[in-house]
Amino acid sequence: MVEQYLRWCGDLLRGDLGDSLFTGRSVTETIAQAAPATLSITGLAIVIAVVVGVGAGLVAGLRQGSWVDRTVSTAATLGIAMPSFWVAMLLISAFALSNRWLPATGYAPLSEGLWPWLSHLILPATALGLATAAELARHTRGCVADVLVRPYIRTARARGAAGFWLVRRHLLRNAAIPVVTVLGLQAGRLLGGAIVVEVVAGITGLGTTAINAVLQRDYPMIQGYVLFSAVIVVLVNLAVDLAYGWINPKVRTA
Repeated sequence: MVEQYLRWCGDLLRGDLGDSLFTGRSVTETIAQAAPATLSITGLAIVIAVVVGVGAGLVAGLRQGSWVDRTVSTAATLGIAMPSFWVAMLLISAFALSNRWLPATGYAPLSEGLWPWLSHLILPATALGLATAAELARHTRGCVADVLVRPYIRTARARGAAGFWLVRRHLLRNAAIPVVTVLGLQAGRLLGGAIVVEVVAGITGLGTTAINAVLQRDYPMIQGYVLFSAVIVVLVNLAVDLAYGWINPKVRTA
């Protein structure tokens, strides 16, 4: 058993994860073929979550107690409560089956063109990123509300800073670190959520591959998927740690 494990570790260092028990194909080759679809969905979901979540949270934090604040808070609560697979089915029904504005299923690689690639990703990525956008909106709103009462904000306002300059120079940088932390923690959730979204959208990615491997008890493929997901989560958290120093220079000298 020990010898077999050491042999597996040696093969792992060479990029050899073994062969699938069901198809006989290399696990590394299968993951490399399926990964672009999953990473594309997850990457676009992160972009949507950051743009929508941070933007909505910032506006809600700057307009505390207004109808905008209440609307964003209510929408964020609903966004967290709605499962991604249900949202995916609603979006596909509304924008693909009823109106045929976007493809209902499938995935087109970037090599086929930017719009075919993007059009197949919009619906599943939106469904996947909605809950993360809701989380970011709530955290951004709370961080902005907390930063607004800090002494340095009052000092900046007393010196004449206002509007976009105040938000960009003093507010966003100080409120961003907790938000970036939450985004890093959502990486695992997004990869896990991609499994069900891919099934609903009929996309052959890592999620579909993982489900088939579990149903077929294809243990080498399951190990490869778990290892790949763990590496992605570690890299995302490393990027988050590096982003701290860019957001707040004080962290670099800490």
